[in-house]
Amino acid sequence: MSFLGKLMCDEECDDLIKDLIPWYLRSELENLALLEVALSERNFPLLIDLGDKMYGHGTSYGFPFISTLGKRIEIAAIQTDTNLLSSLLSILKYYLKDTLKQHNLE
Repeated sequence: MSFLGKLMCDEECDDLIKDLIPWYLRSELENLALLEVALSERNFPLLIDLGDKMYGHGTSYGFPFISTLGKRIEIAAIQTDTNLLSSLLSILKYYLKDTLKQHNLE
């Protein structure tokens, strides 16, 4: 199992959260599409908002890496750094696809 795709949740993790993980990961793929459109349109306020939301909920679902990426996306959008944003979205895309694969949720 890839370290990036490892769910950061142990035996004590709430069953409700475990049941929501497939939904959460798929919704993050939808958010990725919104992020990509926002970047292509240079819609930095939307990028800031979506990055902030990722930062706020990634760890709650057992994915602190999503929170970390969300914060970095938010900061890059504040700085209007399109090159960094493009790189971060590529990393997010790889991470989500790899994580879905690791959890047999493709």
